[in-house]
Amino acid sequence: MIKEIEKIIMENGPRWEIPFFPPRSLYFTKTSGSKNNAARQPVVFLVFDQRGPTPRWVVKASRHLSSASTLQKEYQQLLYFYHTLSPGLRKAIPRPLLSREDPGRFLFVETGLHGSGFSSMVRLDGGAAHQKQIEKILHNVKAWLLKFQKETQEEEVEITEEWIEQNIKAQLDQYQSLYPCSSEEERFFNEYLERWKPYFRTRLPLVACHGDFWAGNMLMEGEDISVFDWTFSKRKGLPFDDILLFISSFLVDSSERSEGNNNMKSFEKIFFSRHWFSQQVRDLMVQFFFQHKLSPRMISQIFPLFLIKMAVPKEDEYHTLRNPLWRDRLGFYIQNQNRFIEI
Repeated sequence: MIKEIEKIIMENGPRWEIPFFPPRSLYFTKTSGSKNNAARQPVVFLVFDQRGPTPRWVVKASRHLSSASTLQKEYQQLLYFYHTLSPGLRKAIPRPLLSREDPGRFLFVETGLHGSGFSSMVRLDGGAAHQKQIEKILHNVKAWLLKFQKETQEEEVEITEEWIEQNIKAQLDQYQSLYPCSSEEERFFNEYLERWKPYFRTRLPLVACHGDFWAGNMLMEGEDISVFDWTFSKRKGLPFDDILLFISSFLVDSSERSEGNNNMKSFEKIFFSRHWFSQQVRDLMVQFFFQHKLSPRMISQIFPLFLIKMAVPKEDEYHTLRNPLWRDRLGFYIQNQNRFIEI
């Protein structure tokens, strides 16, 4: 069957629509990709059959050099993780089946995953059942991520002056080269660098990172979490970005209108207000830091670093979650540090 799909796609595309009848009652649904902006995003097809509601295969295709290289990287990362992880985690990520490349285009096929998407909407006036459901999501995702990080941790790094220069100050320099900074920002950055000194000789784990770890890239079935879209994954990094991106992606008491404004209001309610959900977030972060044998107080250093990195655009990333929204969030953090959740 895979060979039939490969043959059809290679002979007919990749095109932006499927102009043919798939074999054996298969049907294709395009989920992403822009005909008007081919360089921005690959095209993704979900391939279904009549035996189940979940896609049996996922086909990712590109006919543009920049997005083709992104697909090639994702396929190689999936191969690495699939052959590195334990069987329990291996079934929670797509299995890479094949890739094909010819001049001007690249595609690969991966298996679909079981489970259903879950909502990242939080209603602060929600009753006990809603609160319990949100707590379950946080617990299951945290458990999956900790297991993934434990299996992929290869080494640790010690916080030293040299490490701060290379990993913290370099990020600040990049940020300041992109954005005109106010005197308030400059003062914060200087104090922020000084506040790393008490953590000299602290050892930080280096683990694999998903890179786009939010609810839209996850499925849940019972207690089990599956994670897809490994476009921005890397094999070695600090363990905090994935969990902080996941928490930041929740929408709290928000409507679907004025998305950017809702994101900022949600950001404030998650990290700078006091209610049952912020308490759940606090408990999750305490457990997360303890699992890595780190002081939860480090969140005051880790969180600004996360915001700074998210505000700096990366050349090989096409999604739009970065830049102005994250710079606004960093500015809000600088102005409201005294309200930030205490851990």
